[in-house]
Amino acid sequence: MKRLSLAAGLAVLFPLALGAGLARGQTSGAIIGWGLHIVAEQAALENMVAVAAGGYHSLGLKADGTIVAWGLDNYGQCVLPGTNADFSAVAGGGWHSLGLKIDGTITAWGRNDDGQCDVPAPNTDFIAVAAGGLYSLGLKADGTIVAWGSNWAGALDVPEPNAGFIAVAAGCNHGLGLKSDGSIVVWGPELHMREVPWPNTDFIAVAAGYDHSLGMKSDGSIVVWGDGTNSQRNVPAPNTDFVVVAGGHYHGLGIRSAGAIATWGLNNYGQCDVPAPNEGFIAVAGGRHHSLGLQADGSVAAWGHNEYGQCDVPEPNTGYSAVAAGYDHSLGLRSDGSVAAWGLNNYGQCDVPAPNEGFIAVAGGRHHSLGLQADGSILAWGDDTYGQCTVPAAPNTGFIAVASGYNHSLGLKSDGWIAAWGHNEYGQCDVPHPNTGFIAVAGGMNHSLGLKYDGSIVAWGSNEYGQCEIPAPNADFIAVEGGGNRSLGIRKTTDPVAVAFSRFSAIARHGAIVLEWETAADEALSGYRLYRAERAEEFACITPSPLSPSARRYEDRAIETGREYRYQLAALTMDGREIRSLEVVAAGAVPQLMLEQNFPNPFNPATAISFSLPAQAEARLVIYDTAGRRVRTLLEGTMQPGRHQALWDGRGDSGRLVSSGIYYCRLEAGKHVQTRKLILLR
Repeated sequence: MKRLSLAAGLAVLFPLALGAGLARGQTSGAIIGWGLHIVAEQAALENMVAVAAGGYHSLGLKADGTIVAWGLDNYGQCVLPGTNADFSAVAGGGWHSLGLKIDGTITAWGRNDDGQCDVPAPNTDFIAVAAGGLYSLGLKADGTIVAWGSNWAGALDVPEPNAGFIAVAAGCNHGLGLKSDGSIVVWGPELHMREVPWPNTDFIAVAAGYDHSLGMKSDGSIVVWGDGTNSQRNVPAPNTDFVVVAGGHYHGLGIRSAGAIATWGLNNYGQCDVPAPNEGFIAVAGGRHHSLGLQADGSVAAWGHNEYGQCDVPEPNTGYSAVAAGYDHSLGLRSDGSVAAWGLNNYGQCDVPAPNEGFIAVAGGRHHSLGLQADGSILAWGDDTYGQCTVPAAPNTGFIAVASGYNHSLGLKSDGWIAAWGHNEYGQCDVPHPNTGFIAVAGGMNHSLGLKYDGSIVAWGSNEYGQCEIPAPNADFIAVEGGGNRSLGIRKTTDPVAVAFSRFSAIARHGAIVLEWETAADEALSGYRLYRAERAEEFACITPSPLSPSARRYEDRAIETGREYRYQLAALTMDGREIRSLEVVAAGAVPQLMLEQNFPNPFNPATAISFSLPAQAEARLVIYDTAGRRVRTLLEGTMQPGRHQALWDGRGDSGRLVSSGIYYCRLEAGKHVQTRKLILLR
């Protein structure tokens, strides 16, 4: 599990500040201090890699492994004992300080009337430290926590089983431990500080204030609990500019860029009453009389008509990446590729076909459901009276988006073509010619909509209420949605964005084609997509989810050796448009025997090790320490030609975390041997 530190964000907590800093090879810099604790000597504070704050003193860890301390020194908390060298982490308590050395020992100094500086024997194998008001915590390489000092509030009573911890934090009188399964354990005084908000899963970092606690989830959201009297749990958010739109049967919903939802239309069941706090939403969907909102933390909020349980999100309400609403049922796509369905189930629209896995998108009709799979095929279930669940088999592949009307279904293919099937009384399945160049699709009750690459919208089907008459000018649209008997579109209001592709290359390497690029734009980009084609075939998208705007490299492994491929890079503007590059060409190369350098290196807590084999071989991938002792066997057996990858989580064959240091990765394939040096920094 990836482990991060939140301590830097807690550098100043009043009246008692508690934190820990960890050296991990970050870019070094200088600290400037002001307020109660003035940094008097700027020159001494250059090349810092970590900081920590105590009650009335501060600590900084320098790139050379030395510690600088300043502030109140009434207990000697700023005077380091012994040799000031080889430190890898620091922590500040109420009136005492802790330093973790690279050999796994802890040095403690300052106030000691409760024994908070008396590290229990054996003082070895520590990989992290934390300091509370009058107590100390140390995390060992075997995943156990050692606690010493004052125990008047239970700060030393680590709950059983004391095992499996990967991070530790200390508040004034309460402690926190993050387990390898992503759960948090809290111990100490008041109940309100010990109860981690549900669901207690998917955490990757922990931190503690005086009387409150924080946990960061893998999706980047922060959960805060404990004392909130000083607004430490209130996160402000602005509310501007629509970026997402959705239509219910008689109501509309839009998300502004700050994550707040605006609603309008019929509100007879409260479907327009967004629950407080109205913030942090990243997706929205509307049913007949109910609404769904997906939050950045992966949870789903539901409100409105609930006669059939369509607003009762199944537990655990976490890990969702998309939502969709049918007439009276709801769908949620989880990050593991499974679909949760709830609400009215009279036609089996909530019975997701087995195996419930591999989905990347969902859509809901009146009494049927659609799921797009990662392989580009569509699964449909529920009412099939009009054939809305009978996906055309010509062929059922290459889809990149899915949408549903009342009793009809729509699928968008990667070549910009729309397939439509089901109820067609109003021509809602008769896509107008030319059926090309579409980048998005949506369905209303008995009409359909398609957004073209040039920003125009095409609408067909029932037009009783003018839902197919796009207002002039039919241009510059960036999103489209259908609801009931009306249509919705977001029209771009910004100026054109200029993008220059200064470099775009495709090189065959180790069983993959490596694509690298550099771009320059006069505005920020929202990301990139990559398209691939063989010979004279049409380009198809190979990145269904857009790449990050910071991405500059992509490895295409879905290739065949010796075949030639053409590629195009598309820069995505903030208003949803694509700006494509000229194409580049590369052919898949025959792999050579090679053990690549691990990445990242140095690393903590895990690193990826890749290697290539030119032919089938008996191979072993083993980690050794500097004394030549085997630490971990990562792979062993008969392996096929091509590129392979293994992950090392910094543990030995016993499952215990190993200490910081230099290790060697050895690849043995037949009579050939290659070795790489790895550096683990705890």
